Amino acid sequence: MIFSYNTKTLLLSLLAIVLFTSCSKEVETSPLENSLVNVKLVGTQTQFSRFNLEILDVQLKVLEDETDPNAWLNLNTINTGVQDLTDFTGNQVLTLVDFEQVPAEFIYSIKIVLGDENTVVKNNIEYVVDVEYEYGNVTNILEKQLVENKLYEFTVELNIDESVHFSEGNQVELNPKTNTLMRLYNLF
Repeated sequence: MIFSYNTKTLLLSLLAIVLFTSCSKEVETSPLENSLVNVKLVGTQTQFSRFNLEILDVQLKVLEDETDPNAWLNLNTINTGVQDLTDFTGNQVLTLVDFEQVPAEFIYSIKIVLGDENTVVKNNIEYVVDVEYEYGNVTNILEKQLVENKLYEFTVELNIDESVHFSEGNQVELNPKTNTLMRLYNLF
């Protein structure tokens, strides 16, 4: 009797679930009017035990005239702050922008804006990395027309050893040597 009661309850529950889910309104997938963008940062293998970069922002240059105040589009940057790039080499990447909707327009460049809290550790000694104004951002030229309903994944690779320079007096300067890999995915 108990077995029969449990079976009836189970069957009625399944029937109710089927009825409720079959009556639900289907949501149509509609195309986006924008593009989606992911931005990732990866370092190369290095002789340093740590390479800390302070990441403030990621921006896309959408106007050719850089003096125009609207030339750079700020993206919703996650994982800001000081990041040890030696943790992100090989298959490990640091995600900076994750599925951000951006207008489907021409993109001239991508820029990772750096702060002042940059250091490198070599032979257990920490050095402050001076970032010259002209190199204060990791900028790569893209020159790519973004298309609606596409996902663009940009992976910026920073060659750590070629980017960090020791001068006389153990002054350390950053001159970023980078390249950007772009992957395109169709959404619909």
